[in-house]
Amino acid sequence: MDDIDSHPDLTDEKWQRAAERRARRAVRRSRPRRPGPRLSRLLIPGVLVLFCGALIVLYRVGSVELPESAPPATAATPTTATPDPTKAETSGHVDLERPFAATPAADWPTAVPVPAAKATGRFTAAEVTAAYQAVQRTTTEARLDPEVIVHHDNQPYLATLAPGIKLPDPGSRVTKIADGYQLLPVPPKVSGDMTSSVDERGELVVHANFVYAYAFQPPSHQAPATPWDIVSVVHENADYLIVDGKPWPSTEKSYFFAMNCDLTQQGLLAPQYSGRGTTPRLDAEQPQAYYDPEHTVDVPKDGC
Repeated sequence: MDDIDSHPDLTDEKWQRAAERRARRAVRRSRPRRPGPRLSRLLIPGVLVLFCGALIVLYRVGSVELPESAPPATAATPTTATPDPTKAETSGHVDLERPFAATPAADWPTAVPVPAAKATGRFTAAEVTAAYQAVQRTTTEARLDPEVIVHHDNQPYLATLAPGIKLPDPGSRVTKIADGYQLLPVPPKVSGDMTSSVDERGELVVHANFVYAYAFQPPSHQAPATPWDIVSVVHENADYLIVDGKPWPSTEKSYFFAMNCDLTQQGLLAPQYSGRGTTPRLDAEQPQAYYDPEHTVDVPKDGC
């Protein structure tokens, strides 16, 4: 028998290399596969799980909103910062037993106040006090006495003036409530002051600056929404020359507020709910401003 090591194929180097490669491939194919999926198959699902978990956490703490969680849009409801003082509404907010409560006149007196007097020119403090009291009687009759303001009887007013004055129609110097309108059973209010001076002839002059507020009875079918609907204001700035201890009307300026414009042009006072009321201008002041005795009486007439 021949020696196997001396077989010609086993001594051929080319054949030996080919046989070695075939053997290695056979070994690799015979090895078992490692269990479990590849890394790429695990990585993608893991990232998706983490991303979804993060969204859920942020949604619960309010950092983000998922599309389906957004609330439906709602239209804004318009509001009015302040009530319109030029018209009455059907729902009332005014206490008719205390109609001045929501106005600057709430704590005003119901009588014309007399300030403390001091000597003026050649007139003593006592004489100035007497002059103030005389003007108080005149303004009380002109603006507060029911005989004058409701019944339109000028005699009580005229009786307070200096002798010799012929004033058949006091005009704007007295308040006249228009027929058909009643005041509430609450006295009118008044606020202001009096001062004194002497004119070029050395005669005593009293300056009376007062604001008067009147509360009207509203119609039974129409409740006032604001006090401006039923409370009318008269602001008068008047000078009185004192003659023989009594007032002699001199210069006078006044304005009305929250009233019926058409009736005011006739010299009558009525609440603004009764007709064409005050029309607010673009630069109009707040209603409360017209209660201030320091307000100028030179008010533009374009409000009516």
